[in-house]
Amino acid sequence: MKNQTFHFPIFLFGVLTVLFSCQEKKAVSARDDFSVFLQKAEKFEQEYQFDSAYFNYNQAKQKVALDSEQAAYVALNSAALQHYIGDFFGCEETITEALNHYKGTFYLPYFYNLLAICYHKQNNLEESLSYYEKAIEQSVDSLDRIIYKNNIGLIYQEKKAYATAAKYFTPLLSEALLKKNRLEYARVLDNLGYVNYLQDKESGLPFMTEALHIRDSLSDYIGLMASHMHLSEYYQNKDLVLAKAYAQKAQNAALKSQSPDDQLESLKWLTRFGTPEESKQYYQRYIALNDSLTKVRSGAKNQFAKIKYDSKKAIQEVVKYKNQKSILLLLMGLLFVIAYLGYRLYQIKNKRKLQQATYLTETRISKKIHDELANDVFNTMTFAQTQNLELPEAKDRLLDSMEHIYRRTRNIAKENSEIRTDAHFESDFFQMIDSFSDAQLKVIRKITEELNWHKMSAIHKITLYRVIQELLVNTKKHSQATFVVVSFTDKKNSLEVQYSDNGIGLKTAQIHKSGLQNAETRILAIQGSLIFDTNNPNGFRVTVSIPK
Repeated sequence: MKNQTFHFPIFLFGVLTVLFSCQEKKAVSARDDFSVFLQKAEKFEQEYQFDSAYFNYNQAKQKVALDSEQAAYVALNSAALQHYIGDFFGCEETITEALNHYKGTFYLPYFYNLLAICYHKQNNLEESLSYYEKAIEQSVDSLDRIIYKNNIGLIYQEKKAYATAAKYFTPLLSEALLKKNRLEYARVLDNLGYVNYLQDKESGLPFMTEALHIRDSLSDYIGLMASHMHLSEYYQNKDLVLAKAYAQKAQNAALKSQSPDDQLESLKWLTRFGTPEESKQYYQRYIALNDSLTKVRSGAKNQFAKIKYDSKKAIQEVVKYKNQKSILLLLMGLLFVIAYLGYRLYQIKNKRKLQQATYLTETRISKKIHDELANDVFNTMTFAQTQNLELPEAKDRLLDSMEHIYRRTRNIAKENSEIRTDAHFESDFFQMIDSFSDAQLKVIRKITEELNWHKMSAIHKITLYRVIQELLVNTKKHSQATFVVVSFTDKKNSLEVQYSDNGIGLKTAQIHKSGLQNAETRILAIQGSLIFDTNNPNGFRVTVSIPK
């Protein structure tokens, strides 16, 4: 049901405008630009052009000191506009920012009251109560304090603490100052009547009826809408015809007040009492109006945010340009340092990877010499020392051993010799692959199209050469395979090699034990990739990707 919170102030803040004109007339007239923007803002506000009003309030604020009374007044009006369009977070932000600068006391109760209303709208009732209490403490105006107490009563009403709410409303009606202000007197009277009705007290009806008559005499359409809504609710279980009539009157008053929120409230209430066809029409009107209002307020919120952003940007522009050169130089220096450190880190990481690759290569060569040559050399030396080399058979056997040692030495040297990366690379590379074919192992090369080697750097060619060589050596030594397929695919930014054999395969845990860690280290050093297919049941498969 419609709550009668005193939304003070929404447009010109009523009495606040008069107070401002009395207390700060000289200050405003002394600042012509401020006065011009302020007058424009208030004019646009009266014409419901809220974006233009908000813009001019922001322009006016830039013409005065942030801790001045004028700035506080402008902030209060700006926050009220934000509240009216439903931007409660923006309203809270504007007031909080103003309170950080404001040194005076005159506008404090009005700031606190508006903050309390914003928190109420966001259903933060405890915070709302706290700020109403602050507003009462800071207020020097008796009527304002009455209004704030009325609003506290509404908070307790919303919390369903009806007896506590009535304790706030009842003594206010005895205030002589309130009785002189018929508009506010009717507000409190209606609130007390409604909260009595919520407590099932028959005394609620006379209060609500009296408030209705006062509001009717004052043509207070916003107040009439609330009164009719309360009476419609009162009669809903007593007289449906009368309840419907009051709901219709509430709708008429809402239309005259030009308050879309009140129109929505009354339309929602009317759907309860109409025929099915009438309820459908009321609901359709409610949906259309709500969608339109949501769209307008959402647009206004965005526009307000843009205006506020542009305003802050304009204020900061001078400082920005003043410090732009030094900031730019600082940023450039910082970026240079970061880039340099990143480059050095990249170099160090690559150097470590290459060192690791070199170490692994040297270890592999050393192990190969030890395993494949040292024993052969030792056996040959022993044979030469213990056999009669005068005998033709012994001599031939010695020569065969020495030739075997020579061939193995040549193969090791060939595996680790310098790699040509010029125009001879392709022939050398393919010859190396083909050299692994023999009676026990057949190596097949598959090339779907001509490979573009000139786009690949020397280090990438060497890496490719060594990695494929490592894979072939691994196959020869460990896989028990009878054939190997090496497929080449030339892609836009990389060369992809699919390597597979029909051997016993390779488990994940074996990668670092099979000599392939060296190949993986080489690939990672050039930002390439080596992807092992450990789930392949039919041999060994790996995909090598070399960036160009």
